[in-house]
Amino acid sequence: MESSELEGRLGATAVEVVEAGRRLHCTVSTAESCTAGMVSAAVASVPGASEVLQGGAATYTEAIKQRVLGVSAKTLEEHTAVSHETACEMAQGSRELFQSDVAVSVTGYAGPGGGTEDDPVGTVYIGVASARGVRSERHVFPGARQEVRLAAALCALELARDELV
Repeated sequence: MESSELEGRLGATAVEVVEAGRRLHCTVSTAESCTAGMVSAAVASVPGASEVLQGGAATYTEAIKQRVLGVSAKTLEEHTAVSHETACEMAQGSRELFQSDVAVSVTGYAGPGGGTEDDPVGTVYIGVASARGVRSERHVFPGARQEVRLAAALCALELARDELV
């Protein structure tokens, strides 16, 4: 999918998140690494977002993931910053930090560098935390850096929306 189509879908999904949050009187927050704030910025661009968006943390480094979100050093050492475990701890940390009903997290290899044999460039783990629990999904998005970041942000908003409805 091209950047312009991803951007359009991102904006439309952000509207759905805000509408669902307002209707259900629920709040959302984010913890973002490779997207560095794209998810929360998409939500904030929607009129009425202040009723739903509690905040977002761009936690690009391991040290900040630990200090701000409470991701454990053991998790980072044993599983790396790009893993199901880290995505889950990031989402839970965001939910606790911002006292939100639903939190989403994004951590991955947007490229062009990075990646491993098991998790190549384009691999992104997206977490979600709510009263229902914490889980994450692994995705491998095609394209250049910007397409990977947009696709990851879109997927995170879709998870938030689906958790709200």
